[in-house]
Amino acid sequence: MTSPEKAVEVARERAASARAAGGYPDELGRFAIDPVDAVTLEHLLEWAVVEPDLSELRSTRRLGAPITFFKRLLYRALRQYHGQVLAQQSRFNIQLAVYVGQLADRVERLEREKRS
Repeated sequence: MTSPEKAVEVARERAASARAAGGYPDELGRFAIDPVDAVTLEHLLEWAVVEPDLSELRSTRRLGAPITFFKRLLYRALRQYHGQVLAQQSRFNIQLAVYVGQLADRVERLEREKRS
């Protein structure tokens, strides 16, 4: 039996050797984030709604078509559950973004009062 630290080290070594052999085609372009000068309330509200991209529901492994089919089948079977979870998370995120906006307005108002 291996320790968790050793297991992580072994997994990283195996992944690095597989990546060097072309086993993992890195498609990191979709993770690019456009830089912003400052995060505004509009940004927070836009990012608050959880919208998963179902086209990303696939397997990148060799012979991944059956795995992709199975994943999509599972998603279809659990669609109602996922919809409810995503709706709850989006509601929470939006309420939190609105609350942060209200706090920002309050801080700005208090700073203006202090300057006066």
